[in-house]
Amino acid sequence: AGHPILPQLRCQLLQYNLPVHIGDNVWIGAGAIILPGVTVGDGSVIGAGSVVTKDVPGGVVAAGNPCRVLREIGERDRVYYYKNLRIDL
Repeated sequence: AGHPILPQLRCQLLQYNLPVHIGDNVWIGAGAIILPGVTVGDGSVIGAGSVVTKDVPGGVVAAGNPCRVLREIGERDRVYYYKNLRIDL
């Protein structure tokens, strides 16, 4: 939920609600805040503690305050799970 900025309208206890849309297979880190009306696309990762104020496309890693896209999820992610630590299957 949100509220108007104008104090006279807030005094009237006005507020609004906008849906949040979370795509399939999205990972949202601990403590992330997703504001009203935001969409997070399929397969994206939102970093812990992020404040998501705008839509995030699918297939990306996004983090920060305000949240921004850091990079696309790609082929390197099939080989490394963290920095230079390889996935040994």
